[in-house]
Amino acid sequence: GIKTANIPLVPEVKPPRELFEVSPKKVFGLTLDPEKLYQIRSERLKTLGLGVSADYANLNRIIEEIDYADNLMKKIGCLTIDTTNKAVEETASIIMQKLYQGER
Repeated sequence: GIKTANIPLVPEVKPPRELFEVSPKKVFGLTLDPEKLYQIRSERLKTLGLGVSADYANLNRIIEEIDYADNLMKKIGCLTIDTTNKAVEETASIIMQKLYQGER
């Protein structure tokens, strides 16, 4: 089987050391267009009955988070996949192809 982990990459939380110990060929960074992430987070806050003024849905903050994650993924040397216009199944398919075809 395949073991997976979802590790949010945000400036305030140091990534686990294991992320740097595993082969970069087994690590996949998922990214998203900042505007799209802003829309998703704003809608999530509305659904929860919370105001959209929180940093969580602040576009400048989102850009900062994505820049941080992009830089960290470059440091790790992993493949980065832009998931902006992809279904979960499509992203999973890309990952499986890369894992098993040795194209990385």
